[in-house]
Amino acid sequence: MNSGNDTEIQNDDDRERSRRLSLQGSRPPAELEGYSFVRRLGAGAYGTVWLAREERTGRMVAVKFYPHRRGLNWSMLSREVEKLAAVYTSRNIVRLLDVGWNAEPPYFVMEYVENGSLSDYLSKGPLSVEEAVRIIREICSALIDAHGAGVLHCDLKPDNVLLDGQLHARICDFGQSRMSHEQSPALGTLFYMAPEQANLDALPDARWDVYAVGALFFHMLTGQPPWKNPQTQQQLEQAQGLTERLQTYRRLMEQHGPPQTHRSIRGVDARLAEIIEQCLAVRPADRLPNAQAVRDALDARDRQRSRRPLLILGVLGPILLMAATVPIFVNALRDNLKITEQRLEARALESDSLSARLQAASLKDELLDRLEGLEAVMAEKEVSESLRILLKRPSDDIVQEMDALHGRPFAERPRWMQLLDAARERADQTNIARGRSLDTSWFLTDAIGTQLWRREYNGETLGRNFRFRDYFHGQNKEYQPHEVSESITPLTERHVSLAFRSDATGKYMVAFSVPVKDESGNVIGVFCRTAHVGELQAIVGQRLQEETDDSVRRVIALIDSRDWQVLDHPYLTTSVERDLPAADEFFAQLHVDQATIEQIRKSGAGKTGKANKEVLLPTYKDPVGMLPDAAAAPFRESWMAAMSPVSVADMEAPWMVIVQEERSATLEPIDDMARQASKQAWLAVFAALLLMCIVWLFVWKAFNRPVTTRQ
Repeated sequence: MNSGNDTEIQNDDDRERSRRLSLQGSRPPAELEGYSFVRRLGAGAYGTVWLAREERTGRMVAVKFYPHRRGLNWSMLSREVEKLAAVYTSRNIVRLLDVGWNAEPPYFVMEYVENGSLSDYLSKGPLSVEEAVRIIREICSALIDAHGAGVLHCDLKPDNVLLDGQLHARICDFGQSRMSHEQSPALGTLFYMAPEQANLDALPDARWDVYAVGALFFHMLTGQPPWKNPQTQQQLEQAQGLTERLQTYRRLMEQHGPPQTHRSIRGVDARLAEIIEQCLAVRPADRLPNAQAVRDALDARDRQRSRRPLLILGVLGPILLMAATVPIFVNALRDNLKITEQRLEARALESDSLSARLQAASLKDELLDRLEGLEAVMAEKEVSESLRILLKRPSDDIVQEMDALHGRPFAERPRWMQLLDAARERADQTNIARGRSLDTSWFLTDAIGTQLWRREYNGETLGRNFRFRDYFHGQNKEYQPHEVSESITPLTERHVSLAFRSDATGKYMVAFSVPVKDESGNVIGVFCRTAHVGELQAIVGQRLQEETDDSVRRVIALIDSRDWQVLDHPYLTTSVERDLPAADEFFAQLHVDQATIEQIRKSGAGKTGKANKEVLLPTYKDPVGMLPDAAAAPFRESWMAAMSPVSVADMEAPWMVIVQEERSATLEPIDDMARQASKQAWLAVFAALLLMCIVWLFVWKAFNRPVTTRQ
């Protein structure tokens, strides 16, 4: 600290901070005739840059003012203006439009490049190979123009490359540039500067710019300039003074050898990697000599890549020749095989389709009967009025009443419970009369999914919320309990649910549900009945299987076209008889495979997630055949199948009946004919292989012709 009249002398850092503070104004240092200022773009060490509009033409320009003359190297700036004037005609270099050295403060006007610097663009991450190559081409074009005018940039880096509205590259900042005849050194920026340039006695060379091009290319592909890592940065920071730092920089580059990170980038082929490495060669003699040579190398790479169609021709040509040769021997027999196969397929699928339609119509009656039974209960005036009154009460009170009356005589139960219990009893009697098994359960939920009544009674499910179940919301989706939200509302139309594992029995079942509505038509609850899949299979499946033809091995199954779950299959019957837990374990795995689903959708069915028309599949993979169970082995054959939707009045068909038969058994007569055809086809294959070898010989020579690069 100084005393008396001593004044504290500012060091360079202090002066820099003071200078930057002085540049924080919100208005430009001066008004320029013919320009209206829009906003400040930024501040540098010696001045500020402003965005302005040229009033005469309306174009946007960048105006740089130099309000603080102290410390400003006027000769350097005048040389920069001189060099920018020399390359004025290049479209890839930011143009100098006007200079006002005698103004107060001095300024010069440049083109405004709206998308900022390449450095800002790279802050979002590495570029694709195609975009990086394009930008490098444009940078090389700018350097070719500059070098042609005798100007070497000498400080090419991401900050000195700007991107216009179409993201085309424009180089700028020729403050460190040199004329080709100048003999004064020019330091660039670390990691973009050629090793020989990092010498205070170095003479300018066009290969300095070539090295910077390679560093930019490497940076755009990998996200970092070559050799830049925490270890090298630490060694540079530990160097004392500029001379030692430059020596350290040169030593690091010589010790580490050529970078390799770019070779692991997807899309970087061997030729492109070589071009980058030729630009980054530590020894100037090993480096490409100038920007023209870099662009020529990229052009040569493009020509080499353009020869790839010859390689494709070398593959496709012989294949086409083979396709033309083989039919000479087998065309007639092949056509006969195809016609015969199509007729056999059509006949078999027609028979299967008829069976599927008959079974689907039968199953439709089963679904309608269960749904209409629920709707009939809801249509009873006394039932509907009782439920409307009941569902206005708090759910907890209803559940407590249900618990309290469990096991009590029928006469002691409230009227609403008597009505529901009586409806369930009538349904059981109807099922017995028709030879069907009883429903697994009947139950009622309120408008938010809380179970209020259930027969048979189950204390574990009563009072629980089942809003996540498909039978409640009818969205054809089973949610997880933790996914429940207020956006899940009760169904408004009758519904057949997806198969689900019952919380009460632990077995898979389906539910039939209808909405309970108040006087205004608002849904106030959901009324359901359920049946285990195994029990449905035991009744419906028995009917499905009873019309099989012993002369053809035929399988009849049932699937849910919303999630493609298999609901009925002969395998389930044999598994239930053999081992019920195993059947339950495998049931969750029984889904139609994705390839079959795509076949169904290509046929025009199932575009909304559910099949709604009949489908014929010449090839079909039985889901049971994919199970690891030994009992599933007979179903691992190749099948053909017909599918028919089970339409239920106004409901979109949720289920489909599948009638399938073994493809090999149906098409067995064709196999013998095919074996004979294959013998003749081999003769044509051998001839095509010979032609392929000849074509490949010419393609190989053309593709491996050496590519020359201008130096």
